[in-house]
Amino acid sequence: MTANAKAGSLGREAGSAMRWNAAAAGATLLSQFLQLVVLARWLDPAEFGLAAAAISVAGFAQGLADLGLTNALVQRDSIEENAWSSALWACVLGGIILFLGLSIVSPFCATLLHLKGLTPLLCAAAFTLPWAGPAFVFQAELQRRLKFSRLALAEITAAIASLAVALGWAAWHRDAMALVAGQVALLSVRCGALFFASSLRPRLHLNWKDLRPLASFGGYQLGERILNYASGNLDRLLVARFLGPAAAGFYAVASQIALRPLALIGPFVFRTLFPLFARLQQEKERLASSLLRSLSLLSLISAGIYALLFGLAEPLSHVLLGTKWNASVPVLRVLTGLGFLWAVSNPLASLTLALGRAGTGFWINVLALASNSLFVLIGSHYGLTGVAWGMVVSVALMMPLDFILARWWIGVGTLRMLWAMTWALPPAIVAALAMWKFGAWDPGLQPWPELILKGGLGFAVFMATAWLFQRQRVREAFEEIISKLPGR
Repeated sequence: MTANAKAGSLGREAGSAMRWNAAAAGATLLSQFLQLVVLARWLDPAEFGLAAAAISVAGFAQGLADLGLTNALVQRDSIEENAWSSALWACVLGGIILFLGLSIVSPFCATLLHLKGLTPLLCAAAFTLPWAGPAFVFQAELQRRLKFSRLALAEITAAIASLAVALGWAAWHRDAMALVAGQVALLSVRCGALFFASSLRPRLHLNWKDLRPLASFGGYQLGERILNYASGNLDRLLVARFLGPAAAGFYAVASQIALRPLALIGPFVFRTLFPLFARLQQEKERLASSLLRSLSLLSLISAGIYALLFGLAEPLSHVLLGTKWNASVPVLRVLTGLGFLWAVSNPLASLTLALGRAGTGFWINVLALASNSLFVLIGSHYGLTGVAWGMVVSVALMMPLDFILARWWIGVGTLRMLWAMTWALPPAIVAALAMWKFGAWDPGLQPWPELILKGGLGFAVFMATAWLFQRQRVREAFEEIISKLPGR
Protein backbone atom coordinates (compact mmCIF):
# COMPACT_ATOMS: atom_id res chain seq x y z
CA MET A 1 0.00 0.00 0.00
CA THR A 2 1.39 3.42 -0.94
CA ALA A 3 1.90 6.16 1.67
CA ASN A 4 -1.04 8.17 0.31
CA ALA A 5 -3.33 5.14 0.28
CA LYS A 6 -2.27 4.28 3.81
CA ALA A 7 -2.95 7.84 4.96
CA GLY A 8 -6.37 7.77 3.31
CA SER A 9 -7.20 4.43 4.93
CA LEU A 10 -6.24 5.70 8.36
CA GLY A 11 -8.21 8.89 7.76
CA ARG A 12 -11.35 6.93 6.92
CA GLU A 13 -10.86 4.71 9.96
CA ALA A 14 -10.37 7.79 12.15
CA GLY A 15 -13.55 9.31 10.75
CA SER A 16 -15.55 6.15 11.40
CA ALA A 17 -14.09 5.90 14.90
CA MET A 18 -14.97 9.49 15.72
CA ARG A 19 -18.55 9.16 14.50
CA TRP A 20 -19.31 5.93 16.34
CA ASN A 21 -17.48 6.90 19.51
CA ALA A 22 -19.34 10.21 19.50
CA ALA A 23 -22.66 8.37 19.21
CA ALA A 24 -21.77 6.08 22.12
CA ALA A 25 -20.46 8.92 24.26
CA GLY A 26 -23.58 10.97 23.50
CA ALA A 27 -25.90 8.15 24.54
CA THR A 28 -23.96 7.59 27.76
CA LEU A 29 -23.95 11.33 28.48
CA LEU A 30 -27.69 11.58 27.92
CA SER A 31 -28.38 8.59 30.16
CA GLN A 32 -26.26 9.95 33.01
CA PHE A 33 -27.64 13.45 32.54
CA LEU A 34 -31.24 12.25 32.82
CA GLN A 35 -30.36 10.20 35.89
CA LEU A 36 -28.80 13.25 37.51
CA VAL A 37 -31.70 15.58 36.71
CA VAL A 38 -34.42 13.22 37.92
CA LEU A 39 -32.66 11.76 40.95
CA ALA A 40 -31.40 15.16 42.14
CA ARG A 41 -35.04 16.17 42.60
CA TRP A 42 -36.01 12.88 44.26
CA LEU A 43 -33.02 12.42 46.60
CA ASP A 44 -31.42 14.74 49.12
CA PRO A 45 -27.73 15.80 49.05
CA ALA A 46 -26.70 13.38 51.82
CA GLU A 47 -28.03 10.40 49.84
CA PHE A 48 -26.17 11.61 46.76
CA GLY A 49 -23.02 11.89 48.86
CA LEU A 50 -23.31 8.32 50.14
CA ALA A 51 -23.93 6.93 46.65
CA ALA A 52 -21.02 8.94 45.22
CA ALA A 53 -18.68 7.54 47.88
CA ALA A 54 -19.82 3.96 47.20
CA ILE A 55 -19.46 4.33 43.43
CA SER A 56 -16.03 5.95 43.83
CA VAL A 57 -14.70 3.10 45.97
CA ALA A 58 -16.15 0.46 43.62
CA GLY A 59 -14.72 2.36 40.65
CA PHE A 60 -11.27 2.08 42.19
CA ALA A 61 -11.71 -1.71 42.32
CA GLN A 62 -13.01 -1.73 38.74
CA GLY A 63 -9.65 -0.34 37.65
CA LEU A 64 -8.08 -3.56 38.89
CA ALA A 65 -10.55 -5.84 37.14
CA ASP A 66 -8.72 -6.25 33.81
CA LEU A 67 -5.30 -6.74 35.47
CA GLY A 68 -3.91 -4.02 33.19
CA LEU A 69 -4.25 -6.25 30.13
CA THR A 70 -6.76 -4.32 28.00
CA ASN A 71 -4.50 -1.67 26.51
CA ALA A 72 -1.65 -4.15 26.19
CA LEU A 73 -3.93 -6.30 24.03
CA VAL A 74 -4.58 -3.28 21.78
CA GLN A 75 -1.04 -1.93 21.71
CA ARG A 76 0.96 -5.06 20.78
CA ASP A 77 1.56 -5.94 17.12
CA SER A 78 0.24 -9.50 17.41
CA ILE A 79 -1.64 -11.52 20.04
CA GLU A 80 -1.87 -15.32 20.05
CA GLU A 81 -5.24 -17.01 20.50
CA ASN A 82 -4.16 -18.59 23.78
CA ALA A 83 -3.30 -15.15 25.15
CA TRP A 84 -6.85 -13.92 24.47
CA SER A 85 -8.32 -16.92 26.29
CA SER A 86 -5.97 -16.57 29.25
CA ALA A 87 -6.62 -12.84 29.47
CA LEU A 88 -10.38 -13.33 29.56
CA TRP A 89 -10.40 -16.04 32.23
CA ALA A 90 -7.82 -14.20 34.31
CA CYS A 91 -10.16 -11.18 34.30
CA VAL A 92 -13.13 -13.37 35.26
CA LEU A 93 -11.19 -14.80 38.19
CA GLY A 94 -9.91 -11.37 39.22
CA GLY A 95 -13.43 -9.90 39.14
CA ILE A 96 -14.77 -12.60 41.42
CA ILE A 97 -11.93 -12.10 43.90
CA LEU A 98 -12.47 -8.32 43.87
CA PHE A 99 -16.22 -8.79 44.41
CA LEU A 100 -15.59 -10.94 47.48
CA GLY A 101 -12.87 -8.64 48.77
CA LEU A 102 -14.92 -5.44 48.53
CA SER A 103 -17.92 -7.13 50.14
CA ILE A 104 -15.76 -8.18 53.09
CA VAL A 105 -14.05 -4.80 53.64
CA SER A 106 -17.20 -2.68 53.14
CA PRO A 107 -17.77 -2.13 56.90
CA PHE A 108 -14.14 -1.07 57.31
CA CYS A 109 -14.46 1.46 54.46
CA ALA A 110 -17.62 2.89 56.03
CA THR A 111 -15.83 3.29 59.36
CA LEU A 112 -12.76 4.83 57.74
CA LEU A 113 -14.85 7.42 55.87
CA HIS A 114 -17.17 8.05 58.86
CA LEU A 115 -20.23 7.47 56.64
CA LYS A 116 -23.15 5.72 58.28
CA GLY A 117 -25.20 3.72 55.78
CA LEU A 118 -22.30 3.22 53.34
CA THR A 119 -21.86 -0.53 53.93
CA PRO A 120 -24.96 -1.83 52.06
CA LEU A 121 -24.28 0.52 49.17
CA LEU A 122 -20.71 -0.76 48.88
CA CYS A 123 -21.88 -4.38 48.99
CA ALA A 124 -24.32 -3.64 46.17
CA ALA A 125 -21.68 -1.73 44.17
CA ALA A 126 -19.39 -4.77 44.44
CA PHE A 127 -21.70 -6.56 41.97
CA THR A 128 -20.18 -4.39 39.21
CA LEU A 129 -16.81 -6.09 39.61
CA PRO A 130 -17.34 -9.57 38.08
CA TRP A 131 -18.51 -7.92 34.85
CA ALA A 132 -15.89 -5.19 34.47
CA GLY A 133 -12.83 -7.29 33.57
CA PRO A 134 -14.35 -9.51 30.86
CA ALA A 135 -16.01 -6.46 29.31
CA PHE A 136 -12.59 -4.82 28.98
CA VAL A 137 -11.23 -7.84 27.08
CA PHE A 138 -14.13 -7.88 24.60
CA GLN A 139 -13.68 -4.12 24.20
CA ALA A 140 -9.98 -4.59 23.45
CA GLU A 141 -10.77 -7.12 20.72
CA LEU A 142 -13.20 -4.71 19.07
CA GLN A 143 -10.79 -1.78 19.37
CA ARG A 144 -7.96 -3.83 17.91
CA ARG A 145 -10.05 -4.61 14.81
CA LEU A 146 -11.36 -1.02 14.75
CA LYS A 147 -14.96 -2.27 15.02
CA PHE A 148 -16.18 0.97 16.51
CA SER A 149 -19.77 0.59 15.32
CA ARG A 150 -20.24 -2.62 17.31
CA LEU A 151 -18.52 -1.12 20.34
CA ALA A 152 -20.75 1.96 20.16
CA LEU A 153 -23.96 -0.07 19.91
CA ALA A 154 -22.96 -2.05 23.00
CA GLU A 155 -22.29 1.17 24.91
CA ILE A 156 -25.64 2.64 23.86
CA THR A 157 -27.49 -0.51 24.97
CA ALA A 158 -25.78 -0.39 28.37
CA ALA A 159 -26.58 3.32 28.80
CA ILE A 160 -30.28 2.72 28.14
CA ALA A 161 -30.37 -0.17 30.60
CA SER A 162 -28.62 1.90 33.28
CA LEU A 163 -31.13 4.73 32.94
CA ALA A 164 -34.12 2.38 33.06
CA VAL A 165 -32.90 0.55 36.17
CA ALA A 166 -31.87 3.69 38.09
CA LEU A 167 -35.16 5.50 37.45
CA GLY A 168 -37.19 2.33 38.00
CA TRP A 169 -35.55 1.73 41.38
CA ALA A 170 -36.00 5.35 42.41
CA ALA A 171 -39.68 5.25 41.44
CA TRP A 172 -40.09 2.17 43.64
CA HIS A 173 -37.92 3.32 46.55
CA ARG A 174 -36.36 6.78 46.63
CA ASP A 175 -32.98 6.22 48.21
CA ALA A 176 -29.29 6.22 47.35
CA MET A 177 -29.43 2.60 46.14
CA ALA A 178 -31.03 3.82 42.89
CA LEU A 179 -27.71 5.34 41.77
CA VAL A 180 -25.81 2.18 42.65
CA ALA A 181 -28.37 -0.04 40.90
CA GLY A 182 -27.90 2.03 37.74
CA GLN A 183 -24.14 1.37 37.86
CA VAL A 184 -24.64 -2.37 38.32
CA ALA A 185 -26.97 -2.44 35.33
CA LEU A 186 -24.52 -0.41 33.25
CA LEU A 187 -21.58 -2.77 33.85
CA SER A 188 -23.47 -6.05 33.57
CA VAL A 189 -25.41 -5.14 30.41
CA ARG A 190 -22.26 -3.65 28.88
CA CYS A 191 -20.40 -6.93 29.40
CA GLY A 192 -23.20 -8.94 27.79
CA ALA A 193 -23.56 -6.56 24.85
CA LEU A 194 -19.80 -6.53 24.19
CA PHE A 195 -19.76 -10.34 24.28
CA PHE A 196 -22.34 -10.50 21.51
CA ALA A 197 -20.66 -7.67 19.56
CA SER A 198 -17.20 -9.25 19.70
CA SER A 199 -16.07 -12.19 17.58
CA LEU A 200 -13.91 -13.40 20.45
CA ARG A 201 -15.04 -16.84 21.63
CA PRO A 202 -12.16 -18.06 23.77
CA ARG A 203 -11.92 -21.63 24.91
CA LEU A 204 -11.61 -22.64 28.55
CA HIS A 205 -7.89 -21.99 28.87
CA LEU A 206 -5.88 -20.13 31.50
CA ASN A 207 -2.10 -20.22 31.50
CA TRP A 208 -0.17 -17.42 33.14
CA LYS A 209 2.73 -17.99 30.73
CA ASP A 210 0.51 -16.70 27.92
CA LEU A 211 0.25 -13.38 29.72
CA ARG A 212 3.96 -12.81 30.29
CA PRO A 213 4.48 -10.86 27.04
CA LEU A 214 1.75 -8.48 28.24
CA ALA A 215 2.87 -8.32 31.85
CA SER A 216 5.38 -5.48 31.68
CA PHE A 217 3.14 -3.07 29.79
CA GLY A 218 0.03 -4.38 31.53
CA GLY A 219 1.50 -4.16 35.03
CA TYR A 220 2.45 -0.54 34.60
CA GLN A 221 -0.90 0.16 32.93
CA LEU A 222 -2.72 -1.40 35.88
CA GLY A 223 -0.80 0.75 38.34
CA GLU A 224 -1.28 3.84 36.18
CA ARG A 225 -5.04 3.28 35.94
CA ILE A 226 -5.38 2.81 39.70
CA LEU A 227 -3.37 5.94 40.41
CA ASN A 228 -5.19 7.92 37.73
CA TYR A 229 -8.57 6.96 39.14
CA ALA A 230 -7.44 7.63 42.71
CA SER A 231 -6.07 11.07 41.85
CA GLY A 232 -9.27 11.92 39.93
CA ASN A 233 -11.68 10.78 42.68
CA LEU A 234 -9.73 11.51 45.83
CA ASP A 235 -11.41 14.89 46.19
CA ARG A 236 -14.88 13.32 46.46
CA LEU A 237 -13.83 10.85 49.14
CA LEU A 238 -11.98 13.48 51.16
CA VAL A 239 -14.99 15.79 51.03
CA ALA A 240 -17.13 12.93 52.34
CA ARG A 241 -14.59 12.12 55.06
CA PHE A 242 -13.93 15.64 56.35
CA LEU A 243 -17.02 17.66 55.40
CA GLY A 244 -19.79 15.04 55.68
CA PRO A 245 -22.25 13.29 53.33
CA ALA A 246 -24.36 16.38 52.56
CA ALA A 247 -21.27 18.35 51.48
CA ALA A 248 -20.16 15.30 49.50
CA GLY A 249 -23.54 15.35 47.75
CA PHE A 250 -23.20 19.01 46.74
CA TYR A 251 -19.64 18.41 45.55
CA ALA A 252 -20.57 15.21 43.69
CA VAL A 253 -23.40 16.91 41.79
CA ALA A 254 -21.23 19.91 40.88
CA SER A 255 -18.48 17.53 39.79
CA GLN A 256 -20.86 15.45 37.69
CA ILE A 257 -22.13 18.51 35.83
CA ALA A 258 -18.70 20.11 35.42
CA LEU A 259 -17.01 16.91 34.29
CA ARG A 260 -19.90 15.63 32.18
CA PRO A 261 -18.43 17.11 28.97
CA LEU A 262 -15.15 15.44 29.93
CA ALA A 263 -17.00 12.13 30.34
CA LEU A 264 -18.20 12.63 26.78
CA ILE A 265 -14.89 13.82 25.34
CA GLY A 266 -12.46 11.61 27.28
CA PRO A 267 -13.40 8.06 26.25
CA PHE A 268 -14.31 9.31 22.78
CA VAL A 269 -10.83 10.82 22.30
CA PHE A 270 -8.96 7.91 23.88
CA ARG A 271 -10.75 5.15 21.98
CA THR A 272 -10.24 7.04 18.73
CA LEU A 273 -6.65 8.22 19.14
CA PHE A 274 -5.02 5.36 21.05
CA PRO A 275 -5.29 2.66 18.34
CA LEU A 276 -4.53 5.18 15.60
CA PHE A 277 -1.51 6.64 17.42
CA ALA A 278 -0.32 3.07 18.03
CA ARG A 279 -0.32 2.48 14.26
CA LEU A 280 1.72 5.65 13.71
CA GLN A 281 4.23 5.11 16.52
CA GLN A 282 7.10 4.57 14.05
CA GLU A 283 6.19 7.67 11.99
CA LYS A 284 7.08 10.53 14.32
CA GLU A 285 6.25 13.40 11.98
CA ARG A 286 2.75 12.12 11.20
CA LEU A 287 2.23 11.32 14.86
CA ALA A 288 3.26 14.84 15.90
CA SER A 289 0.98 16.38 13.28
CA SER A 290 -1.96 14.24 14.41
CA LEU A 291 -1.33 15.17 18.05
CA LEU A 292 -1.29 18.91 17.33
CA ARG A 293 -4.46 18.74 15.22
CA SER A 294 -6.21 16.81 18.00
CA LEU A 295 -5.13 19.32 20.63
CA SER A 296 -6.25 22.27 18.52
CA LEU A 297 -9.67 20.76 17.87
CA LEU A 298 -10.12 19.85 21.53
CA SER A 299 -9.14 23.37 22.57
CA LEU A 300 -11.97 24.86 20.50
CA ILE A 301 -14.59 22.36 21.65
CA SER A 302 -13.58 22.29 25.33
CA ALA A 303 -13.10 26.04 25.71
CA GLY A 304 -16.51 26.73 24.19
CA ILE A 305 -18.30 24.16 26.33
CA TYR A 306 -16.67 25.20 29.59
CA ALA A 307 -17.10 28.92 28.94
CA LEU A 308 -20.84 28.30 28.56
CA LEU A 309 -20.91 26.06 31.62
CA PHE A 310 -19.14 28.70 33.72
CA GLY A 311 -21.46 31.49 32.62
CA LEU A 312 -24.64 29.42 32.91
CA ALA A 313 -23.85 27.69 36.22
CA GLU A 314 -26.60 29.34 38.28
CA PRO A 315 -29.57 29.23 35.89
CA LEU A 316 -28.55 25.75 34.75
CA SER A 317 -28.51 24.52 38.35
CA HIS A 318 -31.94 26.03 39.00
CA VAL A 319 -33.46 24.56 35.84
CA LEU A 320 -31.98 21.08 36.19
CA LEU A 321 -31.75 20.52 39.93
CA GLY A 322 -33.89 23.08 41.75
CA THR A 323 -32.92 25.64 44.37
CA LYS A 324 -31.96 23.08 47.05
CA TRP A 325 -28.68 22.54 45.18
CA ASN A 326 -27.56 26.21 45.23
CA ALA A 327 -24.48 25.32 47.28
CA SER A 328 -23.16 23.45 44.22
CA VAL A 329 -23.00 26.55 42.00
CA PRO A 330 -19.67 28.10 43.21
CA VAL A 331 -18.04 24.65 43.11
CA LEU A 332 -19.34 24.09 39.60
CA ARG A 333 -17.79 27.32 38.37
CA VAL A 334 -14.36 26.42 39.76
CA LEU A 335 -14.50 22.87 38.41
CA THR A 336 -15.03 24.11 34.85
CA GLY A 337 -11.32 24.97 34.90
CA LEU A 338 -10.48 21.42 35.94
CA GLY A 339 -12.68 19.99 33.20
CA PHE A 340 -10.94 22.07 30.53
CA LEU A 341 -7.44 21.09 31.70
CA TRP A 342 -8.30 17.39 31.76
CA ALA A 343 -10.08 17.53 28.39
CA VAL A 344 -7.19 19.09 26.47
CA SER A 345 -4.65 16.73 28.06
CA ASN A 346 -6.48 13.59 26.85
CA PRO A 347 -4.45 13.15 23.63
CA LEU A 348 -1.25 13.14 25.69
CA ALA A 349 -2.47 10.12 27.65
CA SER A 350 -3.25 8.36 24.35
CA LEU A 351 0.23 9.22 23.08
CA THR A 352 1.93 7.84 26.20
CA LEU A 353 0.24 4.45 25.87
CA ALA A 354 0.50 4.28 22.07
CA LEU A 355 4.27 4.65 22.34
CA GLY A 356 4.39 1.83 24.90
CA ARG A 357 5.46 4.21 27.68
CA ALA A 358 3.21 2.68 30.32
CA GLY A 359 5.98 2.88 32.90
CA THR A 360 6.31 6.62 32.39
CA GLY A 361 2.55 7.00 32.64
CA PHE A 362 2.63 5.13 35.94
CA TRP A 363 5.14 7.49 37.52
CA ILE A 364 3.31 10.53 36.18
CA ASN A 365 0.23 9.33 38.00
CA VAL A 366 2.23 8.71 41.19
CA LEU A 367 3.21 12.39 41.11
CA ALA A 368 -0.35 13.43 40.23
CA LEU A 369 -1.80 11.49 43.16
CA ALA A 370 0.71 13.01 45.58
CA SER A 371 0.07 16.50 44.21
CA ASN A 372 -3.72 16.14 44.27
CA SER A 373 -3.64 14.76 47.81
CA LEU A 374 -1.59 17.68 49.07
CA PHE A 375 -3.63 20.42 47.41
CA VAL A 376 -7.00 18.86 48.20
CA LEU A 377 -6.06 18.50 51.88
CA ILE A 378 -4.99 22.14 51.94
CA GLY A 379 -8.14 23.19 50.11
CA SER A 380 -10.43 21.24 52.47
CA HIS A 381 -9.67 23.84 55.16
CA TYR A 382 -11.51 26.37 52.97
CA GLY A 383 -14.66 24.34 52.28
CA LEU A 384 -16.01 22.92 49.04
CA THR A 385 -14.65 25.63 46.75
CA GLY A 386 -11.24 25.25 48.42
CA VAL A 387 -11.19 21.56 47.48
CA ALA A 388 -12.16 22.43 43.90
CA TRP A 389 -9.41 25.05 43.65
CA GLY A 390 -6.93 22.55 45.06
CA MET A 391 -7.66 20.17 42.19
CA VAL A 392 -7.37 22.91 39.55
CA VAL A 393 -4.02 24.14 40.87
CA SER A 394 -2.62 20.62 41.17
CA VAL A 395 -3.53 19.61 37.61
CA ALA A 396 -2.19 22.89 36.17
CA LEU A 397 1.15 22.41 37.92
CA MET A 398 1.50 18.87 36.51
CA MET A 399 0.93 19.78 32.85
CA PRO A 400 4.46 21.07 32.01
CA LEU A 401 5.72 17.53 32.52
CA ASP A 402 3.54 16.34 29.62
CA PHE A 403 5.03 19.03 27.38
CA ILE A 404 8.57 17.93 28.19
CA LEU A 405 7.85 14.26 27.51
CA ALA A 406 6.11 14.93 24.19
CA ARG A 407 9.14 16.96 23.09
CA TRP A 408 11.50 14.09 23.97
CA TRP A 409 9.39 11.42 22.34
CA ILE A 410 8.20 12.94 19.06
CA GLY A 411 9.96 16.30 18.86
CA VAL A 412 6.96 18.60 19.36
CA GLY A 413 8.00 22.00 20.70
CA THR A 414 6.58 23.04 24.07
CA LEU A 415 5.24 26.37 22.81
CA ARG A 416 3.55 24.70 19.82
CA MET A 417 1.80 22.25 22.14
CA LEU A 418 0.85 24.94 24.64
CA TRP A 419 -0.60 27.14 21.91
CA ALA A 420 -2.49 24.23 20.34
CA MET A 421 -4.07 23.49 23.74
CA THR A 422 -4.90 27.05 24.80
CA TRP A 423 -5.52 29.12 21.65
CA ALA A 424 -9.30 29.08 22.27
CA LEU A 425 -9.03 30.26 25.88
CA PRO A 426 -9.07 34.04 25.14
CA PRO A 427 -12.39 33.79 23.24
CA ALA A 428 -13.75 31.64 26.08
CA ILE A 429 -12.77 34.26 28.66
CA VAL A 430 -14.41 37.01 26.60
CA ALA A 431 -17.60 34.92 26.32
CA ALA A 432 -17.61 34.22 30.08
CA LEU A 433 -17.20 37.93 30.81
CA ALA A 434 -20.08 38.79 28.45
CA MET A 435 -22.36 36.33 30.25
CA TRP A 436 -21.24 37.66 33.63
CA LYS A 437 -22.05 41.23 32.58
CA PHE A 438 -25.45 40.09 31.37
CA GLY A 439 -26.06 38.45 34.76
CA ALA A 440 -24.97 41.61 36.58
CA TRP A 441 -27.55 43.58 34.59
CA ASP A 442 -30.19 41.06 35.89
CA PRO A 443 -33.51 42.15 34.43
CA GLY A 444 -35.28 39.70 36.75
CA LEU A 445 -35.59 36.89 34.22
CA GLN A 446 -36.81 33.45 35.18
CA PRO A 447 -34.20 30.64 34.96
CA TRP A 448 -35.32 29.26 31.57
CA PRO A 449 -35.26 32.61 29.67
CA GLU A 450 -32.01 33.54 31.42
CA LEU A 451 -30.46 30.22 30.41
CA ILE A 452 -31.49 30.65 26.77
CA LEU A 453 -30.48 34.31 26.44
CA LYS A 454 -27.16 33.99 28.28
CA GLY A 455 -26.33 30.78 26.45
CA GLY A 456 -27.05 32.33 23.07
CA LEU A 457 -25.01 35.42 23.96
CA GLY A 458 -22.07 33.35 25.22
CA PHE A 459 -21.99 31.10 22.17
CA ALA A 460 -22.22 34.04 19.75
CA VAL A 461 -19.46 36.00 21.51
CA PHE A 462 -17.20 32.93 21.71
CA MET A 463 -17.51 32.02 18.03
CA ALA A 464 -17.28 35.64 16.85
CA THR A 465 -14.15 36.30 18.92
CA ALA A 466 -12.51 33.04 17.84
CA TRP A 467 -13.31 33.77 14.17
CA LEU A 468 -12.07 37.34 14.43
CA PHE A 469 -8.68 36.56 15.98
CA GLN A 470 -8.02 32.90 15.01
CA ARG A 471 -9.90 32.47 11.75
CA GLN A 472 -7.48 29.92 10.29
CA ARG A 473 -7.62 27.64 13.33
CA VAL A 474 -11.41 27.79 13.45
CA ARG A 475 -11.58 26.95 9.75
CA GLU A 476 -9.16 24.01 10.23
CA ALA A 477 -11.16 22.73 13.20
CA PHE A 478 -14.42 22.77 11.25
CA GLU A 479 -12.75 21.11 8.26
CA GLU A 480 -11.48 18.38 10.59
CA ILE A 481 -14.98 17.82 11.96
CA ILE A 482 -16.63 17.88 8.51
CA SER A 483 -14.09 15.39 7.14
CA LYS A 484 -15.22 12.87 9.76
CA LEU A 485 -18.92 13.15 8.94
CA PRO A 486 -20.68 10.22 7.22
CA GLY A 487 -20.03 10.04 3.49
CA ARG A 488 -16.74 11.88 3.73
